Amino acid sequence: MIIKKILNNNVITTLDETTKLEKVVMGVGIAFQKKAGDVVNESKIDKVFVIENENENLKFQELVHEVPMEYVKVSEAIISFAARKLETKFDDHIYIALTDHLAFAIKRHQMGIEIKNNMLWDIQRIYKKEYNIGLWALEYIDRELGIKFKVDEAGFIAMHLIDASLKETMDNTISITEIVENILNLIKYFYSIEFNENDISYDRLLTHLKFFAQRVVSKKNMKDDGDEHFLKVVKESYKDAYKCVIKIKSYVEKNYDYNVNDGELVYLTLHIQRILSSLKHRES
Repeated sequence: MIIKKILNNNVITTLDETTKLEKVVMGVGIAFQKKAGDVVNESKIDKVFVIENENENLKFQELVHEVPMEYVKVSEAIISFAARKLETKFDDHIYIALTDHLAFAIKRHQMGIEIKNNMLWDIQRIYKKEYNIGLWALEYIDRELGIKFKVDEAGFIAMHLIDASLKETMDNTISITEIVENILNLIKYFYSIEFNENDISYDRLLTHLKFFAQRVVSKKNMKDDGDEHFLKVVKESYKDAYKCVIKIKSYVEKNYDYNVNDGELVYLTLHIQRILSSLKHRES
């Protein structure tokens, strides 16, 4: 392994001989008294980052040149833990976004500046898994760096995980969360009900609404393969659920430049009917 570039005493880059991808390699003193072209002392390697997107790779190199190695390692540990728990592969940009966020959050904390997370309640409710990972991350940060953040920070970390798994921008993630929350409220008020958030039907509805909201934000309709006949059947079979869905359609089309097609109406009606049936079964 040969040093391609020295970013600081603790960080170098090297070229993978097989994939030809530039790797960022970290380790205490790995570049001390070294120069480009020297052989890497592999016993000093602590972490290796392979970011396939060249542009993201260069941004990451710039970031690790500026922030303490400990922050990068903590960020990477959080990302690895989250990937295992969520069983997903994150967009490469999370290494930049979360590390940069963490470095800035620590700086704010040291200055005594705490920022309130106005979406914390929504995140706790809609993205439970990501929020719980955020709580784990706070404990990990405290253990590794001796910094105690408030729970608002767990919400901010969760949002970065959501961004990376949905492969959306932070603004889009905020919009998706707002759409889901507003639709849940529309259903609640239409039926005067409270959801059982431990019910599998609620989880299924929530999952569908997240993907529906993502399609609304990205302006990508679900395929509408001749759902007109199926919609007619659903409309007759589940009249109340369909009326509720028409209210959702009206809300979405009024506030977003998006046409809710027959396929969307069918699936929304079926999910709402399922959760209503579950609630009725629980009451009986």
